[in-house]
Amino acid sequence: MIQNIWILEKETGRPIFHERFGSFEVQEVLLSGFLSAVFSFAESEFSIMGIESMELGEYALVYCFSHGLLFVLAADKEDSALTLKIQVNYIKNSFLEEFPLVLRGGKSFLRNWDGNPEVFGKFQVVLNDLIKSWTDVEYTTSVAEKMDILEVFQQLFSRISKMTFPLFKKGTIKQKLQEQLEETIKYHKHILNVEELSQIYDTKETFLDVLSANVFNQELSAETVKATLHDLCNSTLVVLKEYLGGKRFSEEFKKHIHPYLKQDWNRIRDLGLDKFLIDYLP
Repeated sequence: MIQNIWILEKETGRPIFHERFGSFEVQEVLLSGFLSAVFSFAESEFSIMGIESMELGEYALVYCFSHGLLFVLAADKEDSALTLKIQVNYIKNSFLEEFPLVLRGGKSFLRNWDGNPEVFGKFQVVLNDLIKSWTDVEYTTSVAEKMDILEVFQQLFSRISKMTFPLFKKGTIKQKLQEQLEETIKYHKHILNVEELSQIYDTKETFLDVLSANVFNQELSAETVKATLHDLCNSTLVVLKEYLGGKRFSEEFKKHIHPYLKQDWNRIRDLGLDKFLIDYLP
């Protein structure tokens, strides 16, 4: 169960928005500074992407960063980490859609903001509607299936990153992938978050984050999610195969991707993804 949601100014820790849904009571100003400081410390000492999640007593804290803002969700530790990550991403996108001035102005908007959180108070209605919809059983079942699909493809992209990371030093492959993915994203912009997915990360963990896809759209079917992410993944592999050549691509695929397909094949088959993923085999 979601307990608290904070939206903070990253650089100062100033609280922009806070809403409590459960029994997790905190002193807002003190915790806001702590949450911001933890993220900044992790960002500077361990990873350029900061911290994604942490545990605090009985609760899990999940982070998301965009346009100078930190979005932090606190939930029961037993809740699905994948679900929480997708939910905090969706909250972020909803907030930026509700307040386009923040989206356009970024840090310059925050510098001129007078610190009055009432400016963002109307987001409470949007957020409450989201939380209510996420508790609907039929809706939750549909979203859960789409989340599973996202996780499979995120696992694939995490392993593809093991193939792309050594090549990024040469520059050419990254440019080709960027151009290819931008075209795919434009074609499927009804599901893919253009800003998030057009960013290719130079890390060994993942070079692409697909978890910001809008699975909470009730009009978006699981079949559409499958087809869209298949197209994105296939486009990436086509560019890699052209760059590496058939023989080396096959070797890299068997080394990095084939073990995952074998390990998670039951879930892949149950989700009906086998007919898509079979296309990737060299």
